[in-house]
Amino acid sequence: MSKIKILTDKDLSSYNFGENTEVVKISINDLEKFNSDKEVSVIAGSRAMAIKCAEMDLPSLKLFQLTSAGFDGVPCEKYALKGIAVANAGSVYSVPIAETVVFGILQMAKKIRKNPNNRRFNFLRGYDKYITEVGSKKVLIMGAGNIGTAVADRLSGFDMVIDGYDPYCADKPQYKRILRTREELKKALGEYDYIVSTLPDNEETQKFINKELFDCMKNTVVIVNVGRKAVFNNEDFYAALKTGKIGGAVLDMFEKVPNPITNKFRRLKNVVVLPGVAAISGEVNSRLREHMSKNITAAIKGEELINVINGVK
Repeated sequence: MSKIKILTDKDLSSYNFGENTEVVKISINDLEKFNSDKEVSVIAGSRAMAIKCAEMDLPSLKLFQLTSAGFDGVPCEKYALKGIAVANAGSVYSVPIAETVVFGILQMAKKIRKNPNNRRFNFLRGYDKYITEVGSKKVLIMGAGNIGTAVADRLSGFDMVIDGYDPYCADKPQYKRILRTREELKKALGEYDYIVSTLPDNEETQKFINKELFDCMKNTVVIVNVGRKAVFNNEDFYAALKTGKIGGAVLDMFEKVPNPITNKFRRLKNVVVLPGVAAISGEVNSRLREHMSKNITAAIKGEELINVINGVK
């Protein structure tokens, strides 16, 4: 049996994929060394690696396993034409992202930023005028896939009324209803106290949330973004927050990472800026390695893969 190479930018040294397999730890700068290598059967890595590998000659490659849930920019069709499956990380990151959404919503409801140093109750402060409960409030989750549904599962514990927006996702019990079109969305936006975006960056979603949609929202709504920043029209979003057209926002995703200190959203008093950590936790790395190892094993054995995003079986 011929030797099989698995290239990865993650540590998979603890997994045994068979006697004839070799796991090679690489970085994106090492990829060119393996061009035309007939032993490379699986590559596991970032979107940037996937983009670069699509232009390489890898005659035995069966699977590119992404280490991310997002796949914007990855030329999936080009891989499909070569008969190479591309799979993403599925629901690996759903738990920490969903918990970050809950954290963000509670920060805004309890107005933590208004009281950063409070240690004693102050009768004159008028807490009841701005601290609110989240129970019975209405939330719209834009993107009803793995991450959005994990968010819905957790918010349901607060007795929130949960709707979804997703043109492609089937109905799910976590949502009271799922909106399918922009027109449906415009008519319903004024109902929601919280709007959570988990939307990806693609041709359909770029600048999707703009002035037209902000004008449909209530002026107390809080937006939590753990999806791609490109989904928002940046200037419209900033104007809606600065003028009080919308109530506030919790932002974890920005166009530049790390988010520069000069980013103007940081200066808004009604915005909580997180440092791009929604998908990070101590548990994620082990979950990702388990997910990757199952798909790599399946690819080597010719078994069914999971979370394939380009239709190649």
